[in-house]
Amino acid sequence: MLAFRFRTKLTVVYLALFLAVMGIILLAFYRSVTTNVEDQTRDQLAASARVFERIVNYRVRTLGESVTALAQDYGFREALGTDDKPTVISALQNQARRLEADMAVITDIDGNPIAALLDGEATTAMPMISDDLKQMAERNGVASRMVSVDGRIFELVLTAVRAPVPIAWVAFGVELDKATAQDIKGLSPIELEIGFLYRAEGQQYQVASATSHADALSDFLKTSQPTDEAFRATFMNQEHMFRHLSLVSGDDGNEISALLYYSMDTALAPYDPLVITMVTVLVLSLLLLIAGSVVVARGVTKPLTNLASAARQIAEGRYEEVETESRGDEVADLTSSFNQMISAVKEREKQITFQAYHDPETGLRNRLMFDKMIQQEIDQSDSFVLVIAEVQQLPELRTVLNHQNINDLIKGVARRIEKVADTEVARVSTEAFGFLVRDAEDAETRASLVLNSFMTPFDVADIVIDASVKLGLVKFPGDGEDGATLLRHGQAALDKGRGAPRGVAWYDPDRDSSQKARLSMMSELRGGLKNGEVKFAYQPKLDLESGKITAVEALIRWISPSRGFVPPDDFIPMAERTGDIRHVTDWALRQAIMQAADWRARGLNLAVAVNLSTNDLMNQNLPAQILALLREHDLPAEFLKLEVTESAVMHDMARALDVLNMLSAMGLALSIDDYGTGYSSLSYIKKLPVGEIKIDKSFVLNLAKSDEDNILVRSTIELGHNLGLSVTAEGVEDEDSIGRLREYGCDVVQGYHIARPLPPAELEEFLKESEYGPA
Repeated sequence: MLAFRFRTKLTVVYLALFLAVMGIILLAFYRSVTTNVEDQTRDQLAASARVFERIVNYRVRTLGESVTALAQDYGFREALGTDDKPTVISALQNQARRLEADMAVITDIDGNPIAALLDGEATTAMPMISDDLKQMAERNGVASRMVSVDGRIFELVLTAVRAPVPIAWVAFGVELDKATAQDIKGLSPIELEIGFLYRAEGQQYQVASATSHADALSDFLKTSQPTDEAFRATFMNQEHMFRHLSLVSGDDGNEISALLYYSMDTALAPYDPLVITMVTVLVLSLLLLIAGSVVVARGVTKPLTNLASAARQIAEGRYEEVETESRGDEVADLTSSFNQMISAVKEREKQITFQAYHDPETGLRNRLMFDKMIQQEIDQSDSFVLVIAEVQQLPELRTVLNHQNINDLIKGVARRIEKVADTEVARVSTEAFGFLVRDAEDAETRASLVLNSFMTPFDVADIVIDASVKLGLVKFPGDGEDGATLLRHGQAALDKGRGAPRGVAWYDPDRDSSQKARLSMMSELRGGLKNGEVKFAYQPKLDLESGKITAVEALIRWISPSRGFVPPDDFIPMAERTGDIRHVTDWALRQAIMQAADWRARGLNLAVAVNLSTNDLMNQNLPAQILALLREHDLPAEFLKLEVTESAVMHDMARALDVLNMLSAMGLALSIDDYGTGYSSLSYIKKLPVGEIKIDKSFVLNLAKSDEDNILVRSTIELGHNLGLSVTAEGVEDEDSIGRLREYGCDVVQGYHIARPLPPAELEEFLKESEYGPA
């Protein structure tokens, strides 16, 4: 299509150039011919006008001589003198016949008519003989003038009859009729047309006679006004050249004239053979040009067609070089450059394809390649097993090995799995590999071989490294119909395999369903935080020295419309694993600070304690977030307490210390929650900027009955005080326990014996009625 369009365009350009040149030539030819013909016609009309004038003058002289001879005839003068009218009329008739005159007139010296003939017959219609004409005849002997009578034009010659003084006037006239016009036309070298016109004052021209088409000429004169110069106009659907000759123009406004005209079509007719010849040459040249341009365009566009075809093949992923028959020209250079481009594209696509399907750090097949391997296996096999293998020690090894050592280890792991499992392996994540086993019955055997192969340590950079692997297995098509589902279920199987005794597990749909249910719970939890399903219940904390409630602990409660009451132990651990705990923390901090600020504004000075998770201690932005909330609600830092567990601090003690130090610098009170259930050591507490430890309720619940718990609680209180920390006991449920804790020097207690966790309104009512209410 591209070549066809270019070929067509090239042909059209040739044709356009040719037609433009020929158009200029034809236009110049036409202008030259028409101008030449027009000039010639104008000259010929001028010449014909001169011929017309000479003919008129000749007829005037001839007629004048005959009139003078008649006027000098003795018998004629005698008949006039004796008033012999019959003789006079007879003489006029004889002379008119001899002269072929169409009119004869005799008047007395005063102009009164004596006799008049028209076409040889006596008539009363006679022209008006003006005084100036008579005067001219007296001076010159003969005078002539064109006159119109009843729509006819006559050439009138006048002379005086003397005996010896003027006694009468005699005139003869010859009509300017069609025959006269035809005679003049016959003397013209061209097919001249002549019309004789007359016009009375204020009226249009009338046609007296014409060589042809007198009626059409009359219609033409109704819309066209002749001028004394040559002019062009359309007459009888043809272009004509006209020349107007004014013959008589009297003082009375009457006018007699002649109109000479000639058809331009007739004038151009001799050039028709030349025009036909030129058109024939033009058509033949055009055909030859089309044929030649098609040949040339085909020769030019054929290489381009090949290049366009090669470009389409490149788009389809086929890279074939283009051959050309030309050498050393622009097309050959273009083809050579195109072939170089094809080679470069092939090499670049090879690199891109490799990078797309391989891990850039290790060169191993990546997740995208594994997806492709799965799809190919789905298309070709009825069943197979997908295996996900995860190396367990990589996070710890990254702290002691450099980046290159880790990459060497990963490549070593991949090679070992490939060798043992006898299949291709792909790296599907940072720590996991995937491979396929076509024989489902052989899958567990291969898995066992892989597990046993890791009993042999790896040697990386002269370092002996022990590593282990966990496996998850999933079947096709029973556990999934497509690659994405199989991989997702493979990860679920790997989760199960991490806790299996042998380190390998098959995909369990029931277990996966419960996992999905827990994930669904997280979605509902996020909605509950927004729509008010999640609230705080506040448990009072009793200061044993003052006997008053000085603080409360905010405990989260979730009442779901679909699940009912959801215990915190059901959703908090899941929120920590999924990362949704950040939403809970954001809500908890804002809610607790708003509540403490509200109580303080109403004169109830209660500090509110909020629990932080492991993820919260890893959040470097947490101090800034809390500071912004305190400023927003104008709450002093002393009214917010933050409680963290031992396990949360020990997860990454360096990062946790950074966050805790910033929080302590802000004036916030920090507590170690559930003390005694973790590492049970006070050595790390010396490093923490905390001011309180909370003894876990498991040691306090049976304080009145268990001597061991008494010893542990008492020693913990003493050690805490020795470190300068206050001590809070959780889970106090009887008065005896309070007495013992007071005896041991415990600072604060909380538990059901004091009060259960209460909503804000009930807590306020409790404080009003209780003996523990603030002073």
